[in-house]
Amino acid sequence: MTIPTEILSPQFKQLETSFINWLQTLNYSEETIKTRKRNIKEFLLYLERCNTTIETITDYKVKQFKRYLKRRENKLYGSGLMNASINVGISSVNKFFEYLQQIGKPTPENLEYVEERYKPRNILTLQEINQLYETTYQTHHFANAETKAKQEAVSQRDRTMLSIYYGCGLRKSEGTNLKTSDILTERKLIHVRKGKGSKERYVPVTGNNLKHITEYLQNGRNLLLTGNESDPVLSEAEASFFINQYGQPCSDQALSARLDRLVKNCNNSVLQAKKTSLHTLRHSIATHLLQQGMEIEMIQKFLGHSSLESTQLYTHILNEQL
Repeated sequence: MTIPTEILSPQFKQLETSFINWLQTLNYSEETIKTRKRNIKEFLLYLERCNTTIETITDYKVKQFKRYLKRRENKLYGSGLMNASINVGISSVNKFFEYLQQIGKPTPENLEYVEERYKPRNILTLQEINQLYETTYQTHHFANAETKAKQEAVSQRDRTMLSIYYGCGLRKSEGTNLKTSDILTERKLIHVRKGKGSKERYVPVTGNNLKHITEYLQNGRNLLLTGNESDPVLSEAEASFFINQYGQPCSDQALSARLDRLVKNCNNSVLQAKKTSLHTLRHSIATHLLQQGMEIEMIQKFLGHSSLESTQLYTHILNEQL
């Protein structure tokens, strides 16, 4: 039997269109809307085949759709759907139920996600993040005022590093590739010109993150450049946001080494036992935002994920923590 690929019900057609319009008013990305539309179309087609309307839909029928997703083949590869893909479909259906509730339609219970296998991620607690920031304020004995000024500049850069990778959730290469022109302090934005897949995005930066970044950009970074004017790579350094004490652009390895030093100086054995990397900071902010109630679609946009499947893993990290 040939399975229909187009919705026939006028009611379902209208609901599909109005749901997509609703997502657009919520400023979801085109990629997310495309995914939601595909998932909801499949859900509505399933209801049509079962001769079910929105008014007659039951929790049992919705659970049957979940079982259908578990059984159906992946249209591209012929094998079954991965649990991550099933969960994206479930997420779309639950979002559709939220829309039905908004417009006063009968709303079944949300579907529960299926268990996924995923690689365990090291996630820092908020207390551990605060300890890393506090470590950048540790005082030292300095031989002279110039050495003290340089060390304070490095400390400002360390705080900025935490603000870029934790506060703004950038990938490792996105942070080291930043140019001074990418820091739009007046607009409270960071322009990631070349993210994963060569995609660009704007990341909001506010509060203490903006304070640390501005302080480094206006003071600490200039101090690190001072005395290195004759360096042959100065022109590149002038454009690079992160620079070292010799006025040269910081590498991934250099920033990773600074983070290792901060972890070591925290005097926290639990934190030191974790394999903490720059990417750990990104995983941590994503998990913390989810804990605070931010919608998964907004986290996807914040992180620059092209697919909800990539962002979905944080829901399982959170569930495991709970």
